[in-house]
Amino acid sequence: EETFALVTTAGVHPPDPDPYDLAGSPSWRLIPGDVASDQLMVTHEHYDHRHADQDINCVFPIDRLRELADEGVIGGVGDKHLGFMGFSQLIRDLYERAAPEMAKIIERSRADAVLLTAGCPLCHRTVVAIQRELEMLGLPTVLITLVPKASAEMGPPRAIHPVGFTLGDALGLPHRPDIQRAVLLDALRRWEAREEPGHIWELEYPAYTPDPAIT
Repeated sequence: EETFALVTTAGVHPPDPDPYDLAGSPSWRLIPGDVASDQLMVTHEHYDHRHADQDINCVFPIDRLRELADEGVIGGVGDKHLGFMGFSQLIRDLYERAAPEMAKIIERSRADAVLLTAGCPLCHRTVVAIQRELEMLGLPTVLITLVPKASAEMGPPRAIHPVGFTLGDALGLPHRPDIQRAVLLDALRRWEAREEPGHIWELEYPAYTPDPAIT
């Protein structure tokens, strides 16, 4: 019955003449709920996003969420999503300004719950700051983390770790909706679970094979 929004620190954004500051200034981009997935792009230089360039669902599973909504697995997909370039050394500004402001945008949207993803190793820390702000506003969340140690240090309320997935493949390989869907459904199961916050589920997906060209 829940409507899900997406929040990512993987550098996803719509076409924008003013892309993210790669030096790490904390800024975000509003991603409309009806955006076409092939209009989204990635600006980030701290992880290899070639797979996401081919298929944005690798880090921002908007098409997979829409499919689950159409099937009645979830209640719907939010009217607002957020993209953020999570490589930032301005940690105080992130905690005191950016993360709370981003959480309020989602709170004022149609979303009841939030799925989060990240890009580079530092992104996997900064995303949890945003996740915790969302939780404090009463929005239950789940994070898909590929760097569980970095995320765990920040205390994510709920998270899964697809074991062995390469950075940039939060949901798996490009144009492999079977893998992407499996990861997304496991994230939703973790979201539903009633257990101690902070535990990261370690999950394996035999269908996923790392791309040797992606490091």
